[in-house]
Order: sequence, then structure tokens, then C-alpha cells
Amino acid sequence: MECIVKFDVVHGQDVKSLRGLVFVDGNALPTTEQLTEMFKDMKYEVTPDRTEPMRFTPVQPSAGYDHIRIRELDTGEKKYTEDRDLKNIVSNLMPNPNRPI
Repeated sequence: MECIVKFDVVHGQDVKSLRGLVFVDGNALPTTEQLTEMFKDMKYEVTPDRTEPMRFTPVQPSAGYDHIRIRELDTGEKKYTEDRDLKNIVSNLMPNPNRPI
């Protein structure tokens, strides 16, 4: 089955919205390795960000983009989208070592 991947490539203040395609088994969502390979086929050499699961950073520091963020994974039957409101609430509840008390 195929999964349509909608993502944004962030170049400083500019954001380019693109789509890719990954073939998956059944209704499963693509793995990090499958997504990394899809980006590699599109000439984006990236590695997954350890702090955010839907964000990829360039391998080469001289790359012309800051990062790639996946917005949506759509298999036709199952769709994953990031809940930004929930993420903002959780990030406000988590302790931040850089924020003054």
C-alpha cells in the first residue's frame, strides 16, 4: 500500500511544501528508515531529529535548508497529522531549563 507524505522544507524564513510517496505493508505508517530513504531519493540527505519524531535535520551543515518537518502521513485509510495544539499545551507543561522561574 502507498503512503502519501506531506512535508515542509524550511529554508530560514521560507517554507516549501512538498509531497512524497512511500510504499508500506498494509495500513502501517512508514518507518523512520523508509522516510529517510524517500528524502534521500529526493536529494535531501537527512537524519531524524532525536527531540522531535516528525522532524529531520540535514546531514551536511552546508545544506541549503534548516530542517524538514512532516505534516501528514496518509495511507488512504489511516491518516496521521500532528496535533499542534496538544503539542503546545504539553510543551508549556514540561520544565524548560532555559525559562526563568
